[in-house]
Amino acid sequence: MAFQRYIELSVTTKDGESVKIDELRIDFDIERTSSEKNNRAVVRVYNLTKETSAKISEADGHILLRAGYKDEAVGTIFTGDIVRGTREREGNDYITTIEAFDGRTAVMSGIVSLSYAPDTDALTVAQALLDAIGLANKGTDLIPSGEKYAHGYCFFGMAVDGLRDLLDRFGLCFTIQDETLFIYEDGKEMENTGLQLEEGGDLLSLPQIVSDKTETSDIEKEAANRWAFSAKLNPELVSGAMVKVSSSTFTGEVVIKTAYSTGSNMDGDFRVDIEAEAV
Repeated sequence: MAFQRYIELSVTTKDGESVKIDELRIDFDIERTSSEKNNRAVVRVYNLTKETSAKISEADGHILLRAGYKDEAVGTIFTGDIVRGTREREGNDYITTIEAFDGRTAVMSGIVSLSYAPDTDALTVAQALLDAIGLANKGTDLIPSGEKYAHGYCFFGMAVDGLRDLLDRFGLCFTIQDETLFIYEDGKEMENTGLQLEEGGDLLSLPQIVSDKTETSDIEKEAANRWAFSAKLNPELVSGAMVKVSSSTFTGEVVIKTAYSTGSNMDGDFRVDIEAEAV
């Protein structure tokens, strides 16, 4: 019945030491979008020793965060690279705060210098850029086969910049979710979860319409058919995932655009606040 809240934080320090924490108070805020921007997590751990706090909050470490209910399911809800850590006193508590970004190290270190002869396949160039980034990837089959750079291809710089330019040519986008780079068509799902969120079940709030044209400069274009709602935490509720919603205000399939996960192992629900676009 989703009563036994559980959070487990595993940290691999920049020196390769492994630290696991699951018996202290842990709070998390995770921001996921389907854009190229790296997803971000802020994790707060209460009353660690000064020594352990120093180990896990040092930049260039790596975190894996698992959460859920022991009487139902526990799963990985975030992996990423630590960029900042602090230890502060608040009343009687010492709080260690870690800020991490999904795939950041791979993105920042993926520098390339490429030069290809005329009539090189676009997929060949894309694969070289993906190899430089070094993350697992999905969706290269969306790049049209046989498309070539008639006059050759030269590029020097961050591989993600080159990949963005290449995908723009074909109307494609990319995002990084759980250290996997997804290439996708805007408005279409990257993964079909098969999940069904129902009123009285996993839905924590009824879907409400969101009317927003800030993402387009075309004043003639209709606002996207977006809906906002909250659901119980589930590792599959990430940006780009398709889910089925069944409620008195909306019933149908949606693709998640943004997902904000929050929770604490001390009180309250683990929840995901979602904005999604109807399919």
